[in-house]
Amino acid sequence: MLRSFIGPLRGLLAAAGLLTALGAQAQAAYPNRPVTLIVPFGAGGTTDQLARGLGDALSRQLGQTIVVENKPGANGTMGVMQMRRAEPDGYTLSIIPMGVFRQPYLQPGGVAYDPIKDVTYVSQIAEYAYALAVRADSKWQNIDDLLADARRRPSAINYGSSGLFTSNHLAVVELERAANVDMTHVPFKGDAEALSALLGGHVDMVSSTNTVLPFMKSGQMRVLATVGAERPADFADVPTLKEAGHGVVMASPIGVGAPGGLPAPIVAKLDQAIANALRDPAFQEIAARMGLTLAYADHNAYTAFAHNAVASEKTIIERLSAEISK
Repeated sequence: MLRSFIGPLRGLLAAAGLLTALGAQAQAAYPNRPVTLIVPFGAGGTTDQLARGLGDALSRQLGQTIVVENKPGANGTMGVMQMRRAEPDGYTLSIIPMGVFRQPYLQPGGVAYDPIKDVTYVSQIAEYAYALAVRADSKWQNIDDLLADARRRPSAINYGSSGLFTSNHLAVVELERAANVDMTHVPFKGDAEALSALLGGHVDMVSSTNTVLPFMKSGQMRVLATVGAERPADFADVPTLKEAGHGVVMASPIGVGAPGGLPAPIVAKLDQAIANALRDPAFQEIAARMGLTLAYADHNAYTAFAHNAVASEKTIIERLSAEISK
């Protein structure tokens, strides 16, 4: 009777061995077709421009076309949701914003993804410097002018950001809390929309990423303060909120992720390709033009950061729950 099982068992083992061999061959040949890079924000903003520059540099590294696809919505969640439904084969990647780590604490009943299990964190690529900007003809010459006006007129001043509960939004929420003022938040689908609204007079201020830089250089906007720990090189003449005495620091690393369970050989190949892409002179020129700080962290370091961020974002959201609800 035992012999009757030996033939089928050998067949199963042979099939399993063949599948393993085919899988190893596919990983070794990766990539042999175009790769999709999802941008979880609208076209034209800082994240979109960064992703397109990275895509070009990665294409040169990997020898395949990188197709950039915008999927805005829900603080980066829509892009991650689309990515996690893909096969973990390295052909679907996504830019990972900080919102991915905080969204589970903002969605009633939670979100339909696990930021730890459902995402492979490949590499960190950059850090954003947030800037608070007004039109050049604004009566506010510095951040203290704006805050003094906000105290006189609670809720009268409105400001735009790239979306509800984005780091841009939370930077102002923290400023409101530190300065004891109340302003009205107007969320948009990305930096480009928020900046257009400011130029059109639809909002009084924007909390933006480095997308504001060309408007500052052209004299259309005035940057009142930046939100990082130090002054970015392109905003060297602009004080940080911390320097201005308001004690607010908001850092926002951004990276590249893939569906959970991405095989280690593909992770390693992508991680190395991204590291090389960040040294690509053409990509460095794009980042410099946008005022972005390229800040590479490898797969292990970025994964550790992600695990810590999931825990720390919960603390931030709980502390600011009253402010962010308005």
